[in-house]
Amino acid sequence: MFHEPRGGTVTVAVDRAEQHVLVLKQTPRRDWTTRDKILLEASQLFATHGFRGASTRQIAERVGVRQPSLFKHFPSKRAMLAELTVYDMVVPANHAEAAAATSGSAIDRFAGYVAWDLEWYRTMPLDLRGVTDQVVRTERLVSARRALKRWNAAIARILQQGVTRHEFSARAVPFVPRVLETMSWHMVHTKNADEQTVDDAVRFLLAATVEPRQDLRH
Repeated sequence: MFHEPRGGTVTVAVDRAEQHVLVLKQTPRRDWTTRDKILLEASQLFATHGFRGASTRQIAERVGVRQPSLFKHFPSKRAMLAELTVYDMVVPANHAEAAAATSGSAIDRFAGYVAWDLEWYRTMPLDLRGVTDQVVRTERLVSARRALKRWNAAIARILQQGVTRHEFSARAVPFVPRVLETMSWHMVHTKNADEQTVDDAVRFLLAATVEPRQDLRH
């Protein structure tokens, strides 16, 4: 069971979340555990009705369990949302920080992170459309809000490193985080996105960010 990560437990939560996603991808949905089915149905209802609009009764009905059974796995809707933020905010923040802390070309590190990010969202088995910055703030999910700040700081650090090394255009980088968020959002919403879609998106973002004199092959 995942919990909102605190302090030194963040890395553990991230590792477990990534391993769990791999398991879900490899397992037919009919064979998912009841807990995973609850999280999936909750995520879909949050996406279509909003967090406040979805009810635990609806979630239980869609899973095919009684509400008391639902609460054996999750004590509240907020707990379901908190777990979804691990996949949507905490895991990406850790990957972004790792890319920012690694030495070498900022172009290569940024391209590597963007490719990972878009593929993560493209193949995510849970529905993350309802996990928004606004609902995180409204529900006061502190760990998720911290993860958002960490993500933004890490992306800004990579971009600034690129500007300092004359790899990235200083005029372009202020727009990059929002564009990347939009691309990630697109991957969540687009059912027919494939690996080529990811490659094209990475190339597009680099073309808009890299200084014209830089060779993208380096």
